[in-house]
Amino acid sequence: MRICSSDEMRKIDEYSEKEFGIDAGILMENAGRAASQVMLEKYPDAGIHTEILVIAGKGNNAGDAFVLARRLLGIGRRVRVFYLSPVERYPAAVDKHFRILKALGAKLVPLENLAELEEFFAHSPGPFTLIDGILGTGLKGNLEGFLYDLVELVNATNFREVISLDIPSGVDGDNGIIRGTAIQADLTVSFGFPKLGHFLAPGASKRGELINVDISLPHHVREEGDKMLLNDRLVSRLIQDRDRYGHKNSFGHTLLVGGSPGRLGAIEMAGRACHRMGTGLVTISTWDEIFPMLMMRMPSETMAFPIPTDLDHLDAPGSLLTGFSSIVVGPGLGQKPEAVKLLEAILANYQGPVVLDADALNIVAENNFFPLLVNRRAPTVLTPHLGEMARLLKISVSEIKEDLLSALRDAVDRTHSTIVLKGAATLICSPEDRVYLNHYPNDGMATAGSGDVLAGMIGGLLGQGMETFEAALAGVALHSAAGGVAAQTKGHRSMTASDIVDSISGAFHEIKERKTLAPLPFETRAYLL
Repeated sequence: MRICSSDEMRKIDEYSEKEFGIDAGILMENAGRAASQVMLEKYPDAGIHTEILVIAGKGNNAGDAFVLARRLLGIGRRVRVFYLSPVERYPAAVDKHFRILKALGAKLVPLENLAELEEFFAHSPGPFTLIDGILGTGLKGNLEGFLYDLVELVNATNFREVISLDIPSGVDGDNGIIRGTAIQADLTVSFGFPKLGHFLAPGASKRGELINVDISLPHHVREEGDKMLLNDRLVSRLIQDRDRYGHKNSFGHTLLVGGSPGRLGAIEMAGRACHRMGTGLVTISTWDEIFPMLMMRMPSETMAFPIPTDLDHLDAPGSLLTGFSSIVVGPGLGQKPEAVKLLEAILANYQGPVVLDADALNIVAENNFFPLLVNRRAPTVLTPHLGEMARLLKISVSEIKEDLLSALRDAVDRTHSTIVLKGAATLICSPEDRVYLNHYPNDGMATAGSGDVLAGMIGGLLGQGMETFEAALAGVALHSAAGGVAAQTKGHRSMTASDIVDSISGAFHEIKERKTLAPLPFETRAYLL
């Protein structure tokens, strides 16, 4: 499933008209018709037991709303349209659909100030169904003045259901930022392709249920673009069947380096997660002063040794770096000088894939280890959250949120690494500029240790020989699926990172069993238009 920015969607619309004659009026007709079908499937008595109020703005989103209103009127539903723009300012395609509505005798009410709408609500008992066709993805800047007050009034009014067309008005389609205020929808019907703002917080919380509908764009544009949605169908293809005659050395040997006083659990959970991924051998290495404590807590199947005190000869035979098929560095590691020297030695000398998480990322940022990453001959995966990404790029979290994709690509360019930007919606970007978005939000995964578990999972897949970007995709998807299993068994509020580890086997089973039957995190519809 392709994901678009607002500008990309606009260019696709223009391309469809220029190359194939699918003009804006046709796209509006298709969007309005599909939206009316979805709406009546979800709310079959809308316009019968409610009055449908359509609020249409000044741009193309208004055209979609006018078509929807006409379709509903055509089957005898009660519809009233409030429109914001002076008629003479509508684009030609929008104006055409407005004039059709007028010729049909629709209730068309110009909305010039809020007093008119407030008076209507004061004298009309309802109940009402609201159609939000105010802005869509045509939002420019923050909502102010009349538009701000209009959205606030809508949110304060008790509608039976609120349906937004394309995206809730006030949500930025490119980054999910709420521009001052935004419509709180029960259902959002998006057109053509979903937009980034549908999935990124905080705007994602405004959309309600999301259903994406086809509007008869050229088929080949579905396969183009640089942003895709990660789903179980893809992951089930990445998880290959194993050699039944293999032995432990056939399935890799991953080393996990981390832990420090008071933070030993981080590397322990990462190691447990690595085991659950099917890694043949797992070894944990931590600082000498807490090594005895590690030995007391460590699962019996895990090997361990203390981090060597001589960090100048890590590339020698029999050293820390010998015999491992992947290394995970960072969970609970700390940032003392020895940790800095250790990470520098690993990046400079180890010739296999490395996953950097937590303190390893902060060490890279603080000590400008970017040249070490760029010059590595083997692949590297970085797994920052927003705060760690801000430290890597030396910009604020708010700057990253303003343009997540630019920040992500900047980090990839600086490090020549695969980046996993963790969050409720996780973005994964490769050095080849392939971007996938994982969107199975689960508040239960906002718990200490969840990121450490993910690092161990990706490290385990890399250790078994999976290609770097595929390991990142599969690791993120399985981590998300394991979180879903844990939430079902323990509850969102009560689940812990250890519960995610214990649910990894269930995640493998779910993804492999479901295969092509796996649901998307939202619905897609293709109507015969």
